[in-house]
Amino acid sequence: MPKKTLRRFALVAAIAPALAFGAPAVSMADAYYGSESSWAGPKGAHHCEVHSKAKDGKSWYSKSCTHAGKHGAGSSSTVSGAH
Repeated sequence: MPKKTLRRFALVAAIAPALAFGAPAVSMADAYYGSESSWAGPKGAHHCEVHSKAKDGKSWYSKSCTHAGKHGAGSSSTVSGAH
């Protein structure tokens, strides 16, 4: 085998265990996302929020919207979670 191939093999052999043990830790990272929007004008007003979170192997999602206009008002919400 050429020296270049042996060096590449040695590098991969050295890095592989670190990736094997480090990748699960990365996948257990906590995450959060939040978004909010509002508007108002001559046709009414609207507000919407979205939130999601993943922490300690649990996940949660929430979406809530409200609207008011010349034909009335309304709201909707969705919540979901998993343990």
